[in-house]
Amino acid sequence: MTPLIDLAFSLLVFFMISYNASQGRVSSIVVNLPRAIQTGEYREGNTIISINNKNEVFINDAKFNLSALPREIESRKEKMKKGTVIIRGDRKSNYETIVKIMDYLNRSGIPKFTLATIKSNR
Repeated sequence: MTPLIDLAFSLLVFFMISYNASQGRVSSIVVNLPRAIQTGEYREGNTIISINNKNEVFINDAKFNLSALPREIESRKEKMKKGTVIIRGDRKSNYETIVKIMDYLNRSGIPKFTLATIKSNR
C-alpha cells in the first residue's frame, strides 16, 4: 500500500509543477492579465515591466516609483533595445499608468514593446 501512496503523491507533485509551468509565468509579480485571441511569447532577454492592481510598477520583479521610472528606463536603455519590453498590466490597474510607461519607453527610443495577455478561446 505504501508504494501506491508514494506513486500517487509523486504524480500529484508532477502535475502541480507542470500546471504552474504551463501558465507562462515570466515574473513573480501576480498580475491578472486581460484576455486576447492573439498573444506573444516570452523570450530570454526580454525586459518585463509589471503593473499590479495597486498600480505598483516593477521592472524584472524590482519595484520602482512611477516618478523614478524614466531614469531607470534610460539607464537600462541599451539592454532594453536588444530584446522586447513586455508590459504586464493587471486588468484592474490604471490605464493611465500603462500609457505613461509606454510614453517613457517611446521617449527613451525603445520602440519594441508589447502588452502581455492571456490567450482567449473566443
